[in-house]
Amino acid sequence: MNSPFNKESFPEVPKAKQGKFTKWVKKNMPGKDTCGAASSIMKSKDKYSKNVVAMANYANNFGCKNKKSKK
Repeated sequence: MNSPFNKESFPEVPKAKQGKFTKWVKKNMPGKDTCGAASSIMKSKDKYSKNVVAMANYANNFGCKNKKSKK
């Protein structure tokens, strides 16, 4: 089954912001991987800033779900 998304439909992350969420996770949630942190943040959105929630949402939707489907 083909995904409804193709490479052109993904919102691009500007080069200057690439890796920003991973860096935030390493600093603020030591011991968690990026996908685990994204899931935790999305479950408790009110504890985090709007920017962190947005980064977690992007990671969860476009990075982590793709990893899960490849396993």
